[in-house]
Amino acid sequence: MKIGLIGNMNNNNFALMRYFRDLGVDAHLLLYINDGQGTISHFKPEYDTWDIEKWAPYILQTNIPNAPVSALDFPLSWLVAGRAMFRTCLGLQEGWAQCVSRRQIRNAYTGFDRLVASGISPATLLRANLRLDIFYPYSTGVEFLETGEFVAQFSTGSKYFNLIRRKVAERQAKGVMSAFNSVNSEMAVTQDTFLSIGVTPRVLNTPSVYNRELLPDLAPTENLHRIAGLIRSTSFSIFHQSRLMWKNNGQFSDEDWRLESKNTQWLIHAFAQLVSARPELKPLLLIIEYGPDVGPTKQLAKELGIADCIEWLPKMGRRELLWVLSRVSVGCGEFYDVPKMIWGGTGWEALASGKPLLQGFNFELGEFEQIYGYPQPPMLPVRVQEDILAHLLEMADKPEKCEEIGQNAKIWFNRYNGIGLARKWLDILMAPRMDESAEKYDRQTKTSHTYPR
Repeated sequence: MKIGLIGNMNNNNFALMRYFRDLGVDAHLLLYINDGQGTISHFKPEYDTWDIEKWAPYILQTNIPNAPVSALDFPLSWLVAGRAMFRTCLGLQEGWAQCVSRRQIRNAYTGFDRLVASGISPATLLRANLRLDIFYPYSTGVEFLETGEFVAQFSTGSKYFNLIRRKVAERQAKGVMSAFNSVNSEMAVTQDTFLSIGVTPRVLNTPSVYNRELLPDLAPTENLHRIAGLIRSTSFSIFHQSRLMWKNNGQFSDEDWRLESKNTQWLIHAFAQLVSARPELKPLLLIIEYGPDVGPTKQLAKELGIADCIEWLPKMGRRELLWVLSRVSVGCGEFYDVPKMIWGGTGWEALASGKPLLQGFNFELGEFEQIYGYPQPPMLPVRVQEDILAHLLEMADKPEKCEEIGQNAKIWFNRYNGIGLARKWLDILMAPRMDESAEKYDRQTKTSHTYPR
């Protein structure tokens, strides 16, 4: 069976491709033309592995953009592309995507027995009468539907362009509805969005972090050598690599912003209290300069008198992020104030690295296991800002417990995510589709369920 994995937001499909190939399946990563560009320049396969030569033969570059224009035919596609080019020339946005024809779509995506994708692919494939075998969203609320960030970015004063935005969302919805399977693990905003278009997705996570590669013992870059020295200089270090997004710039209503805000300010306030309570530890907070609120976060740290205790790091690829995580005390995710919101890629990175995950976790007692069918990971759950300080104090005061939680987190990850979860995804893909006869299915997959370990 030949599997095409479309798009690489958050390096999700590159991780999935490697797991599939480890399990003996002919999987290929099909990059959008704008994958790894602009603000997501760190999402490139070569930034996610120290052994790119091993995987490069299975990575294919397409000319299909992950952008609204891919959902549209002429003349709407030309209008959207022209507007994007004009806004790029004026410096109002970063980059623009060209139109693609139905023939280009078919040329890029045929020749595969199964297709897996996130992004605009459901709407794109619909134009060429193709269907996804698995759609999974990378964005809270499902990307390119009528949800917070897409509406804010694509809305203008023009009623005409607002109509086009709704047209894109309509086609994306139809494409998602046509997929043989949809997979989702975010049971708040994203689940509600799926249900609103009549789709009940499988409740399943995405194996988004590949942790079967040995990390270099010595710092492989000058930047990582410097960071390692900073970590060695402290008794307690915290790594925050998520997008900084906690100040509403006026584009969102209060209700929409509650669903979008990562509440990074909670961590900054709690860390200031930790510095005050345990000055002898010389605690260190490492933060990636990533997201719209880098400036406000630096200003808040300055106001709280902890600017000297925070080290700002440039955006880096996941291979570097995992190398840093392997050396810190605690990893951080986001702090959404939304019930049943699960963590994103940064949370999976911490769990995959065997570090305690400090993460927003708004589930009732037993609710997580009821939804997902397995226990919540060993982690540091946060409901309110005060929880962050309590966890940091405990981890700083009890290093043995900190290490134990991290080790158990990695065991949990390998069982319920990672290679264990990739096997479940393969079971879905190898099951017969409604357009395949049982005889054809038996002929293609009679030996497929014996996976190498």
